Amino acid sequence: MSFPELLIDRAKLKHNIKTLLEMTAPLNIQTHFVTKCICAYRPIVEAMNEAGAEYFADSRVENLASIQDIGLSHMLVRMPMISDAMNVVRHADLSLNSDMATIEALSDAALALEREHGVILMVEMGDLREGFMPDEIMETASRVLNLRGVWLAGIGVNFNCYGGVIPETHQLEELVTMAKAIRQRFGIPLPIVSGGNTGSLYLIKEGRMPEGITHLRIGEAYLIGIETSYRRPIGDMYNDVFTLRAEIIELRNKPSVPEGLIGPNSFNEIPVFEDKGQIWRAILAVGEQDTKCETLSSKDGRISFLGSSSDHMLLDVTHALRDFKVGDVLEFTPDYAALLRAMTSPYVTKRMV
Repeated sequence: MSFPELLIDRAKLKHNIKTLLEMTAPLNIQTHFVTKCICAYRPIVEAMNEAGAEYFADSRVENLASIQDIGLSHMLVRMPMISDAMNVVRHADLSLNSDMATIEALSDAALALEREHGVILMVEMGDLREGFMPDEIMETASRVLNLRGVWLAGIGVNFNCYGGVIPETHQLEELVTMAKAIRQRFGIPLPIVSGGNTGSLYLIKEGRMPEGITHLRIGEAYLIGIETSYRRPIGDMYNDVFTLRAEIIELRNKPSVPEGLIGPNSFNEIPVFEDKGQIWRAILAVGEQDTKCETLSSKDGRISFLGSSSDHMLLDVTHALRDFKVGDVLEFTPDYAALLRAMTSPYVTKRMV
C-alpha cells in the first residue's frame, strides 16, 4: 500500500452516472460525461460505461486518445489548437469551436485523414470565456457549411467557469431560438443545442430547462454529487465517491503560533496564525504537489487544517475523535479542485474499491 492514496468507490460512481441519465432522459437531453478531472482514468471510464455512459468529453486530446475504444462519441471541450488539428480529428468526432481559422484547419485535417468532424459553434452569452458573439452566428454557420470535411453539429454555450455567470432560462431560450433560426435558414438538422455544464442541472431539478436544449456537458456532478450554480446536492447522489488517504509522519504537542520574524512561506505568501495555545499538530505526507490541501474535508469534523507546503500538510488534531500515532492514516473527501490535482499527480496512488 502506497500513500497518499485516492480510493474510488465503483458502486457510488455508477449510482451517480445512472441518476444523471435518469434525470436527462425524459427531456431527451444527451450527455457527454467530461473526464478531464479524472484524466480519463480507464478504470473509472470503464465503470461509467458499465453504468450506461456512452458519450465522453475531455479538454485534452491525449485523454481522449486513451479511451478511444470506450463509448460511442468523444468530444473535445477545450477549443482546438490549430497546431493540433490532425490529432483532434483523429481522436474526437466532435469539438467545441469559437474561431473560424481553427475550423478551417479542422476541415483540412479531416480531408487529409478522409474523415468527417462535427463542429459545435460556441456562443458568448455572458460568462466571457469562449464563444462567437450572437450576431456572428448566422454568418459563421454559413461559412462552416461551405467547408468540406466538417459538418455543423450544433451550437453551445458555457457558463459558471470564467465569469461565474449562472445559466438562466431566458439565456437558454435565446440559444434555442438561434438553433431554430439556423435550421430554418439552412435546412439542416443541427441536432446539438448544448446548454452548458453541471451548473445547468438546477434548471432540470426546478422544471425550468427550456424545451429544445438537447445536450449537456457534465463533469463535477457525477464526481462530487452537486450542481455548480448554487453548490447544492443533486437528489440522492453521493458526494464521497472519492476518498483521499494520507499517513501521519509527525505528531507533536507544539505552540500554535511560530516564534521569530515572519516572512514569506514556501509559496511566497505571508501566513497569518490564530493563537490557540499548545495544540497537537499532525504532519501528513501529502502536500500541494499532490492535491489542494486546504479544500480537503476531513472525515473527522473535529480536525482542522493549519497549512501546507509542497510535500506536507499540517493539521490540528487536538480535539479529534480518536487518539493518533505516527503511521496512522487519515481520510478526506476532496472537492473538485483537490480531486483534479490528486488525479493529475503521479505521486497519488489511485485504487478502485
